Amino acid sequence: TGLKEKNISGLGRELELTINTSPDSTQYSFGLIEPHVLNKRLDFIFGANFQDVDYTKASSYNLTSFNTNTGFRYLLSDDLNHSITLEYVLKDYKITNSTTAAKSIKDLSGTNADILLKNRLVYDKLDSFIRPSSGRFISYLNVLSPVTNSDNGYLKNLVTYKNYFNYDSTIFSFHSKLGNITSLQNSAIPEDNKFALGGYWLRGFDSFGVGPRNSRTSYVGGNNIVVTKFDLSRPVFKNSDNPIDLNLFFDAGTIFGNKTTPTNSKESWRSSYGLGIKFYTPIGPIGFSWAFPVTSENYDIERMFLFSIGNLN
Repeated sequence: TGLKEKNISGLGRELELTINTSPDSTQYSFGLIEPHVLNKRLDFIFGANFQDVDYTKASSYNLTSFNTNTGFRYLLSDDLNHSITLEYVLKDYKITNSTTAAKSIKDLSGTNADILLKNRLVYDKLDSFIRPSSGRFISYLNVLSPVTNSDNGYLKNLVTYKNYFNYDSTIFSFHSKLGNITSLQNSAIPEDNKFALGGYWLRGFDSFGVGPRNSRTSYVGGNNIVVTKFDLSRPVFKNSDNPIDLNLFFDAGTIFGNKTTPTNSKESWRSSYGLGIKFYTPIGPIGFSWAFPVTSENYDIERMFLFSIGNLN
């Protein structure tokens, strides 16, 4: 459950609260954006987040983390904004299976502290956040984690691109993601900082279902990610206040690159196709999709059905 308000008291103040709990994951987060600090076109950002995630099934460890972040956001133009935040993160790693857990995670067992400097550029020309039909979205994220006592400094870059085209009520969209993470000490990157593939970004495969792994319960991930999605959507009920869209899609991607070589680490492209339904209800969008892998490896974990609620784009 969550609450998001973008104009508290008519002052443009943004507030976001989230409570997310399941057998494998618990999250509590708070975010506040105070606009026009010092009477400037400058927004102040503050947030706090607690998360407890059980990665036992995927990577044989449990991670409890608490972080706070503070920073500023400002407009470079009407459609382009830049934000810079400083984040302090406390992580507690608990190994649930010392035989299958990755060495880089076992080396971090216990409490670790990270400092992150994040820069984000966002160009947003979409005609709608909830149900876009035309326009372009580009996001560039740069994360610097300086060398600390935990010996885990890294530099991370991630570009996300979305483009929508509308022709006679038929919406064609193209999504792509390109990322890299590099250690500042030429050492192994911890698994929870690497890229993972599957689920929403590669339908037909489970979360942590694609990419290098030592075993079914020892997912390693990769330092590089390349993934692309093609979607074709058409409304079933054009004039409905709560529209329903039929969605056809094709996804393809790969994840690769590690300092050590996992047992299963083929850098081949995986792909899938399928169909879905997007239902825009009064309480928010709900999505159902059925996907079928076209190319895969025998150690990948496939998942045919995916249910999504919230942002479907």
